[in-house]
Amino acid sequence: MKVLVVLLLLCAGGAYSDMSQDCDMAAFYLELGCTPSAADNSTCPQAFTCPDLHPDPTMCYYRGVAYKGGATIPESLVRNPCSMYCSCSLRDVTPQFHCVAVDCPEFFNSDEKEQCIYTYQPMECCPTAKVCGKDAIANLSTCEVDGKVYLEGQTFKKSHKTCVCSAQWNGSTDNPADCREVNCGIEIHYQDKLMNRCAPVFVNARSCPFTFECQTPKSKIIRGLNVRAADSECVFGNMTLAIGDELVADEPCTICTCQVPPFVTCIKKTACDN
Repeated sequence: MKVLVVLLLLCAGGAYSDMSQDCDMAAFYLELGCTPSAADNSTCPQAFTCPDLHPDPTMCYYRGVAYKGGATIPESLVRNPCSMYCSCSLRDVTPQFHCVAVDCPEFFNSDEKEQCIYTYQPMECCPTAKVCGKDAIANLSTCEVDGKVYLEGQTFKKSHKTCVCSAQWNGSTDNPADCREVNCGIEIHYQDKLMNRCAPVFVNARSCPFTFECQTPKSKIIRGLNVRAADSECVFGNMTLAIGDELVADEPCTICTCQVPPFVTCIKKTACDN
């Protein structure tokens, strides 16, 4: 029985990894601890079921655990080497996490005359070494990923993971020595937005949100056509949208629609008439 349970968990983990890469909003929801709604004939979930992300407005929450003002999330749970000492703040009565951002030294030494590249390790925020000189750089192994070539020690993103090119790279992102899961830090950076039921804004709905759209007096809904005839709804502030409804966003060039409930999905267009 134990073997069967382990196999089922492994299969689910693989399925969730593929879902994060292939399905809009999946990575966002899975990071928040949401689960796909009842299976249907679709390849990607049509909706998710999320836990109560903020049951107590006087506390901060991260991965289902409540934190009082001043309490710090253990580093092992943050899963982002560039964010450290993330602690709960109740300033202005709005719960938020504040983290110490890591400043890497190479950001301040970009004017070196010698030709160098910085090399990384998967679980480190800053470079761990530097390779200088044309001959030394030419001797480094290379990795070709999605048509682009990376040198040994350089980083790239693939399948919702951050990877480092290594001499052993075989194209798979499953080796923890080469890759780690991308953690968007949604609950850490947007605690107050989640509590107020704002909508995540993406450039690509399979990546991390870069901001949130929140309800204002100008917010209004344009009713659309629910071609899926689904009962699931999206919540935006105190407004409710059916699948196919569009939300008029305050931010220019941003299109917000109810696609994969319960959150409204907003996409920031890289180019538009405005």
